[in-house]
Amino acid sequence: MDITKKLYILAIFLVAALGFFAYHEGLLTESGDKDLALKQAQVSQSLKEVIKAEKSENKDSFLSQVPDMRVASKYRAVKDEERKEFSVKRRKDAKKINIDLPLGEDDADRELKERNERIKNVQAVLSQMREEPVPPLPEGFFSAKVNPYLMYREYYPMTDDFKALISTMHTSFLRKVAPFSLLTDVKRIFMMIFKTRGMYSAYTKRPDWSGGSADVLGQSIYLMEGANFKSNFMHELTHIYYDGFFEPTATPRWLSEGFAVYVQSLYQTPQENEWLNVFRLKFAKEEYIDFEEFLKVKTLDGYEKPDVAMWYAQSYSLVKFLFEHYGKDGFYQFSKNLKEGLPLGRAMFRAYGMPLNSDNALEIAWQSNLRKKMEGPAK
Repeated sequence: MDITKKLYILAIFLVAALGFFAYHEGLLTESGDKDLALKQAQVSQSLKEVIKAEKSENKDSFLSQVPDMRVASKYRAVKDEERKEFSVKRRKDAKKINIDLPLGEDDADRELKERNERIKNVQAVLSQMREEPVPPLPEGFFSAKVNPYLMYREYYPMTDDFKALISTMHTSFLRKVAPFSLLTDVKRIFMMIFKTRGMYSAYTKRPDWSGGSADVLGQSIYLMEGANFKSNFMHELTHIYYDGFFEPTATPRWLSEGFAVYVQSLYQTPQENEWLNVFRLKFAKEEYIDFEEFLKVKTLDGYEKPDVAMWYAQSYSLVKFLFEHYGKDGFYQFSKNLKEGLPLGRAMFRAYGMPLNSDNALEIAWQSNLRKKMEGPAK
């Protein structure tokens, strides 16, 4: 018989013998209870010491493979408490220097519940908005339907060539922005195309530098006619599908505009993209908008046109770096993580791994990539 089992049987026998002896000798009095408890404790302690010696001598025995669950549970509880205190301390310190830290588990649970409740409310509003009729056809506009578009065009007729152009560009676009084009619910896109700046501004309330705008929730696009019509069309269509992918949460502004400019650049000539190259050279020399300020921008209203151009170029440069350096699949996973509510650092880390785990890490990696491209031709 295994020595461990023998020891257990011996211990049980000794305890039973002591109880029987105490009963017959009248020891089960108040003082006798204490003596018996002491003897039982001594036997139990002796047994533990024997088992401990057995475990150390025979590491392959069954007992040596069983962890002390009480100790493990106590240790785990202490570690959890330390983690919570440490997380709170980090968050308090971070608030002083404006660092966006990942949410703790308690914060994340509360945030998720609130987010799910907002989703229910917003989805109901979106459904109602998309069932509303489009504006009546204004005087001086022509209309046409090209799946999935209902288009109003100022002054110029809706020719077959123009409708074919819209259809071809839409098909090409869907391939370039997949999988976002497959995961966004788009039933009908309302598009208004303006010849006059006054009419465009009256409908959109956009600043003078704007050549196009999109209403993502209403799935509507507003564009100016002209040389940049095609590229602006692709830019605003990207907002419909990419920002629509994030609904009902909001896409970070730099990421939304950066990806829109990136897609737009794919439909422009090298000459039309020259302005982006000019800024790329500046960025490589560390001439760019302060990164923390850049990431916080939510609206460009009120900014001067040169500042707007740099901000758009910086957004484009960052997205181009992520999209081309880490691939389309990584960019999709990064976007999906953000949609699910993860902070920027954690969303990047889960999609790309190290070193992209914070705003600062993104800035350093982006700058390093730009410098390498600048040094490449000289070698």
